[in-house]
Amino acid sequence: MSSSTPLTLPSLPTEILESILLHLSQSDLTRCVRVSRVWHQILVTYLWRTLAIRTKAQHKKFNTNEAHRALHKHGSCVRDLYIFYRRHYDRFLPAKQFAVSDFDDTPIVVFATGPFTNLDSLELSHLNFLNVDVEGSQKILALVQQNPRLRRLRIDIGMDPRTVLGIVAKCLPVLQDLNLGLQWRGDVKDLLENLPEGIRTVRLGNVFHEAPGGSQYKTSVESGVSATTVRHHHALEFLYIDGDLAGHEETILLPFLASCSRNLKSVRSTRLRLFANAKIASTLSDLGIVSEILSQHSLPQSISDVDLAKVISSGSRWTNIELLTNQVGPLTAAAIVNSCERLETLDIMRHGARGLSGSHLQAILSKATPLRSLQAHWILYANKITASDILSSQWATASLEHMDLKIDVPRVNEALPDNNAAIQDSRNVQRQVLRRLGQQTNLKKLVIGGMVTTTATGHYIHQRNCLEMTLESGLDELVYLKELEELDIHHMDHRAGVPELEWMVANLPRLQILKGMLNCLRPSNAVRDWLITHQGKWT
Repeated sequence: MSSSTPLTLPSLPTEILESILLHLSQSDLTRCVRVSRVWHQILVTYLWRTLAIRTKAQHKKFNTNEAHRALHKHGSCVRDLYIFYRRHYDRFLPAKQFAVSDFDDTPIVVFATGPFTNLDSLELSHLNFLNVDVEGSQKILALVQQNPRLRRLRIDIGMDPRTVLGIVAKCLPVLQDLNLGLQWRGDVKDLLENLPEGIRTVRLGNVFHEAPGGSQYKTSVESGVSATTVRHHHALEFLYIDGDLAGHEETILLPFLASCSRNLKSVRSTRLRLFANAKIASTLSDLGIVSEILSQHSLPQSISDVDLAKVISSGSRWTNIELLTNQVGPLTAAAIVNSCERLETLDIMRHGARGLSGSHLQAILSKATPLRSLQAHWILYANKITASDILSSQWATASLEHMDLKIDVPRVNEALPDNNAAIQDSRNVQRQVLRRLGQQTNLKKLVIGGMVTTTATGHYIHQRNCLEMTLESGLDELVYLKELEELDIHHMDHRAGVPELEWMVANLPRLQILKGMLNCLRPSNAVRDWLITHQGKWT
């Protein structure tokens, strides 16, 4: 029998080694490179592959001479560089130098080659609406120029995007993902037309159209592109554009969309009403794109219930619906129920009650398998979702992460004599409702209960017919909500006390925010003392 060769780190195939390293943190890798010279030689490249400077503490680590030397020694290993906040930039950008012109001895500005020359991804973010000075802009552009293999570029700094596009066109032949979150005013039509032809994903987060000379459009950006060059964007797959096109949506977008192909799968905006424009919507439809997000911002302010129902029933495959309560009449509510199979987010904002009822919400929960967020707290001011609604059928979704509902559960007066049976019946129902909530094991935020108004005065008061949130009524059915970070019960006349608080600490490990323990109708001294002793952030 032949003895097998011992398996060592150098003998591992690259693909196996990389699959293992994916599960190691930066601190794990740091310990590994100190094991031996062989391990250091193999693993140091992976240790430096991603460099993310997000905090003051991380930035402080690079303020030492030792770290500075390490940065220049291993900077060529960095593939993904993420820097947040302007004050962190200088150490990581190419240094400014002066040279003398060969022609007339005039000093000229040049930039030394920085430590990063092999980047695949560069992100300079968290600087929306902030400008950098000319020298800072030059350094950033120099960094971009020194990394011709960049595939992903995000810049949120106040720079002229035309200048960035000029560098992209000249120096980044393989760029696929461009994200410019900066705020900019200028000729958006020209900006779009001169996007690189090979780009796949484009995000323009804050562009405000201002055509030079009134309606006269320029024909090229500051990129050296010929005015007669017609660019095609057949590789483009995703476009996000937001801001204000000053009423020129058709003039700006229709020619650009004509330069795209059916590779374009999604066009999105928060403030621009793209699908409310018939010509733009028709062009997008010809490309096979229908709206997936319906927002109050994308609709006329005075849209009727009939017209909104038609929009929802238009055949679009809605994944997100975010509307105001006063927009949702009975026809719209029925249309939402009929079109909710792909719905991931439903957010109905502001108070009042029109067409959407608890039975509609139960129908959505029973049909929308991918539903992740349901926020309908205020609409249930009158037509709340009842325990009977919730228990009438099984929920199709098991992926809810955020749920905000006013649940109506019959409660009886515990002080009245001979009502123990009624109290137990109510608690049995509450337990079933809590069991249903406890099945949503991905929940991170749960808001239940809502204020009600008195008939006599119209004043808001705590909801009386609500879940008690006690162990006797089924709080322990939430035991599987291990991802829950926030629980808000502050609108309810609940009965949770110290035993419930102790249970939450023991069974909900990620719970960081608990609202409603002190501003309920009858907060006890014991609860106050417990909160002061244990969790100052719980209220």
